[in-house]
Amino acid sequence: MFYSLIVLIYYLHHLLLLVSASPLLFTLNDVRYSLSDRVLTIPKLGSIRGIHIDYENNYSLKYNLINTEAFLGIQYGLYHGRFEPSKERFNIHPSTKVTKQIEFGSACPQYLWKNASELSRIRPKYFAEEYYPKLLKYISRQNEGQCLYMNIYQPQIKNLKERLPVLLFVHGDGYDMGTGAAFDGAILASYTRTIVVTINYRLGPFGFLYVSREHKGDYALQDIYTALHWLKNYVTNFNGDPDRITLYGTGTGAVLASLVVMLETVNGGTGTVKRRKSLVHRLILNDQTFLSPHMTSTLQEISSYQTNLLSQLSCSTTQCLRNQTLITTNDLLQLNSYGDFNYICPLENPFPFYYSPIVNNDYTNPLRSRFFQQSQTLLPENLRILLTTSQSTLPLKLEKKSSDINNTIEYLLNYAYTKWNRTTKQFDFDEQLLHYHQQIIAPLLQYANYLSDQTRIHVLEQHSRKYHSELPLTFGYVLAPSMSVYNDTYLTANENDRIESMRMMDLFANLIHNGDISRRSAYGREFKEEQHDEWHPLFPDLNFLLLKDGKLAQQSGYYAQVHYLFNNLIPNISKRPPHFDLINTWISLYKISHQHNLSTQHSPTIQTSFLSRSIYSETKHPKFVFVITFCVFLLLLINFILCTTLTKRGRCLRKREYNCLNGHAQLNIEKPQQQLHGGSSPSSTNSNGTLIQQLVVNTNCTTTTNSSLSSTPPVDILHPINVMKKNGILRSSTKYKPPMLSEAIV
Repeated sequence: MFYSLIVLIYYLHHLLLLVSASPLLFTLNDVRYSLSDRVLTIPKLGSIRGIHIDYENNYSLKYNLINTEAFLGIQYGLYHGRFEPSKERFNIHPSTKVTKQIEFGSACPQYLWKNASELSRIRPKYFAEEYYPKLLKYISRQNEGQCLYMNIYQPQIKNLKERLPVLLFVHGDGYDMGTGAAFDGAILASYTRTIVVTINYRLGPFGFLYVSREHKGDYALQDIYTALHWLKNYVTNFNGDPDRITLYGTGTGAVLASLVVMLETVNGGTGTVKRRKSLVHRLILNDQTFLSPHMTSTLQEISSYQTNLLSQLSCSTTQCLRNQTLITTNDLLQLNSYGDFNYICPLENPFPFYYSPIVNNDYTNPLRSRFFQQSQTLLPENLRILLTTSQSTLPLKLEKKSSDINNTIEYLLNYAYTKWNRTTKQFDFDEQLLHYHQQIIAPLLQYANYLSDQTRIHVLEQHSRKYHSELPLTFGYVLAPSMSVYNDTYLTANENDRIESMRMMDLFANLIHNGDISRRSAYGREFKEEQHDEWHPLFPDLNFLLLKDGKLAQQSGYYAQVHYLFNNLIPNISKRPPHFDLINTWISLYKISHQHNLSTQHSPTIQTSFLSRSIYSETKHPKFVFVITFCVFLLLLINFILCTTLTKRGRCLRKREYNCLNGHAQLNIEKPQQQLHGGSSPSSTNSNGTLIQQLVVNTNCTTTTNSSLSSTPPVDILHPINVMKKNGILRSSTKYKPPMLSEAIV
């Protein structure tokens, strides 16, 4: 009877909750997801209703999270047929029926990998075996004709006095896979009090395949522009500020974001003085930019791949490719677009909305040339930029042939990244560090260097290697449960991870709200131990923000050697190779060092997986022998000169001491007439029992006596007793000595 009463009370309690509150959809641990009570009416779009996410529990007390409303699966763009630009979606006569935006929209078409071993050939092992299986549930439902959906996460703030800034997130995961639905923006929106938006855009050949001058593979960029234009027109209905839009991209999404801000329709027009307001006001790029290696290409570079790809389809015209009866969606997805890298990627030449005529045998890149010379004409006015990176980032798997690498650069990279391993007692080539510096750090610094004169740029590096992406921290997935692909990070996170997440989101909030990471947001969390006046920009002192062990600090001169090596020295070597003797010097230094360690440590031969030919290979060029011989001769010559100089100096010193002892007068000492006292000279004995002669020099030409030696016969200071070494022991000689100094004077 007692247990039945408890069960009855339990069910009555849940019944009251369901009656008094909105219908509960589901729960994730302590986070409740229910149908929102609010109906939002938007002109030209209709009435919509979203999901109410309730954080009013421990998460609100610990991490200052507030309730958020999510509108999922809003269609922001349409395109009429394959390989057509997208346009903003709206309804002239919207329906009066309330639409429930509580489900994600269809993902854009992409190949579904069934075998992790096949995927690991082009992606890191972690991505293929752990990350991609979680991503599958978000991309399994696809639709080629309608896939341009966005998800809006709006924080619920009572008595709001001003509109909230907006952050548009462009996902990465490569140009051929991914979806915005895999990244829940609720926690980031709740913590930073920002309207967070995630989107889908066309992928693979549907988003980047160049067909003709009219269909030049810029469809993904067009989709992102369409999303920005949609937000400009409709985000005010979500209490958003269209004049404070931040574009945030990660990985390949960062490459697209760096290209989108240079579109004339986004940056406000060409030229230094913009004709209209730009659509983007802050920019956050994670790991990549369009300057990163193998992230973009030109039509000249991929022309041969393009021909092979179209020959696989037995179709080379636009009309044929657009015919979905002849060329199905699966036909395009089955194309093998991978060589050394994925050549279906954004094109810099031709660039959309920017006239760059294609000339035969013209391999110049007008977009990069203009960016290097007049970057202020390509970017929006007063654009504030934050670059982020993490040491846990997984670089691309690239197999480069030795013939593609300049010999000088090959030797230089071996010199810089081959280090002695004390554990294995051999030289190791740090390939991972090289890739991180070459593919991540150096392009970020190069990008910032060209923009540092016109805008404030900050760079943040996160040192934790626990996660293979910064998104668990920047999106706050380690703080609370989420509907994201990284939901399991909440279960494995520790307190240090949560502190680093809040610090990164605080920096984001400062930039998103105020346009400056040094100006604290009104909604940010204040850490007592954090004291700083201002975070200085990256250049000219290479000031890096470092997040390590939960502490945020700034260090000057960070990665200065990487910036000089990849952005100054190597480009100059490519244009003007140094003298051959310099290369031989590098070779000789490594060869001598390697042989020495082989003889002392017996270490195996050095192997470098990145470069096929080691710099330690024997060089038979005659100049090599000449350089070594010349160095040895030069060292001997310097040694001889030093010895001669020191010998002359020693004679002069002894002569000055002789004159000083006799009142600056030369003495003529007669030839000895009798044998000197045979006693030993004043001496001391070291720890080994060896007799050491005591010699005291007085620079004031006065003599001192030692009472302890009064019993010892007087000693001739000018002619001390000769000491001989016999059988390893110093002994006094038995030679006759001249008379004592006192006797000679008498």
